[in-house]
Amino acid sequence: MRKMRKLCAAMSVLLTVAVAAPMLSGSTPVDAAKKPKLSKTKLNMNVGSSKTLKVKNYKKKVTWKTSKKAVAKLSAVKKTSVKVTAKKKGSAKVTASLKVSGKKRVLTCKVTVGSKNTATPVPNVSAPSNQTPAPTATVDPNATPLPTPTFDYDNYANCLWKQPGDKIKDLFSNYFVSGVSTDLGSLRFGESASLVRYHFGSVTMGNENKMESVVSVKATDEYPDGIAKANIDNYYATNGQGKIILDYSTLEKVLSYCKANGIKLRYHAFVWHSQVTEYFFLQDYNWSDYDLDAYREKGWDESNYHKLADAETMKKRLNDYIDQVIEYIYSHGYGDVVYAYDVINEATNGDGNNTHHYYVNEDAAQIDEILSTSGSGFKFQTNGGVRTESGKLVDSNSTPEEIESMMKREGRVPANDSYWYATMGPDYLYLSFLAAHNAVEKYYEQYKAQYNYTSKPSLIYNDYNQRENDHIALAKYINTACNLANGTTGVKYCDGIGLQSHSVSENTQERMIKAIADTGLEVQITELDENSTGDAQAAKMKKLYNIYMNYSKNGEYGKAQGADYIGVTSVTQWGICDGDGSWKANYIFQKYEGEDPNLNLQPKPAYYAIMQAGGVDCGEKDY
Repeated sequence: MRKMRKLCAAMSVLLTVAVAAPMLSGSTPVDAAKKPKLSKTKLNMNVGSSKTLKVKNYKKKVTWKTSKKAVAKLSAVKKTSVKVTAKKKGSAKVTASLKVSGKKRVLTCKVTVGSKNTATPVPNVSAPSNQTPAPTATVDPNATPLPTPTFDYDNYANCLWKQPGDKIKDLFSNYFVSGVSTDLGSLRFGESASLVRYHFGSVTMGNENKMESVVSVKATDEYPDGIAKANIDNYYATNGQGKIILDYSTLEKVLSYCKANGIKLRYHAFVWHSQVTEYFFLQDYNWSDYDLDAYREKGWDESNYHKLADAETMKKRLNDYIDQVIEYIYSHGYGDVVYAYDVINEATNGDGNNTHHYYVNEDAAQIDEILSTSGSGFKFQTNGGVRTESGKLVDSNSTPEEIESMMKREGRVPANDSYWYATMGPDYLYLSFLAAHNAVEKYYEQYKAQYNYTSKPSLIYNDYNQRENDHIALAKYINTACNLANGTTGVKYCDGIGLQSHSVSENTQERMIKAIADTGLEVQITELDENSTGDAQAAKMKKLYNIYMNYSKNGEYGKAQGADYIGVTSVTQWGICDGDGSWKANYIFQKYEGEDPNLNLQPKPAYYAIMQAGGVDCGEKDY
């Protein structure tokens, strides 16, 4: 005991000296206690917001890293500070690595990102001050047109795009449906909405019907923690058997407006390698909502963590996704609004290093006999799977680290690689059309009496490349495989091909249209825009519209082919006004250049050239 007292006394003396030493060197106890630390160890943010994170009590260079760029992006990197921007809902760790007395230290800030407090703004929405936004129309099949806005463009005679008085949709109604691509704001508000109602019989939404708009991550009243998290919880609550939870809010706005105004919709698109929702392809949907500690706490299967879904899971999930959207459309009275679905978009545009070539055997007795990688006859290529940063292909057996690397490389917009191919191989091509066809057949029959449905939509494969033989072969594969799967014979599951026609020459378009139409497939011109301007653009548009008419069912060529010929059924301009944004961005209208304060849009020579193709006298100049 005495030895212990002596030891304690000695330690007391040493501590006193230690505390006094800094004071003798001119420092204070407060200064000695200061250690490098982060200005925040936790950041709670909303999507789109930014905050600055700093290392205090440190003057040397700091190395900043984020565990998930998709959630928390770093920018404006300085010696001891960094800007953190919340990109999507989820959680991430931002670390600052530094050296103190020659030893490495890592400071960590946990970043939690929630959904925006306000609704996500719609791109290009600019309701003029003299325009009252129109309310969303009802789902009533007998819906009436929306109330006249504050400024009535519909009855304003000075709108230049009403001259010479004819409507594009009427001029070509005997040949094909005339459509235009737009966004939700331009569809519903202002002068652009009036122009669409006046000239076009159909619309294609640029982004609002793509996967990431329907397979959503956002928070809603029903799912305040986000739809993405709800899908994870639902996966484990149903042992993986529950259907995916979808977001119909934007789809409803589009459909109800079209229904109220007598406008048809091309649904674009169910399956595309780009603009996907990444979590859809993970086994349990979890990408950024739960970490491994949460799995252990909840007793979930840790082998599901950051695992790419297996083929059987994805086949069911693909079917559920397409089936539920089509069920919503038919059960809410919109079955007659959608006249075409782009079931798949751009599946044949691989980069050459990750592309698979297939030959089609139409006489196959089994689905797995249809395709081979060598042979002769009908051949098509398709994009390959997604890859890690080092280029390694991933599948359902890949490690969490490989999946994380792949997500970092590919994200929501892979250049040409495909999550669909990575999880299902080429089977997704026919399974997508099988799901769409079966859903249309089922829900059309179920709701046709209630809503007086009288026609079914076309199911389309849409692409921009100029290899028409690829398109024909792909359609043959889809139709052969679907007939085998459904036990049918001679049924068209892929009704036709959508030719995007981004500045494609007149001769090339005519060659492609003729080749596809001669096989009995429908042709839709889906994304028409142009590189050329002025009179050159006008002359080309006139030639193209004459080609489209000729190869329609009621055109000169079409009539000569007989009753079974289908040909060109729709033509869609890929934008309203120059500057709206697209591949080529040259359309048939431009910004108004006059002095009328009410006007924002005016026609270009290409508009009058299309009028002339429809037989309208537009003055002395003949394009």
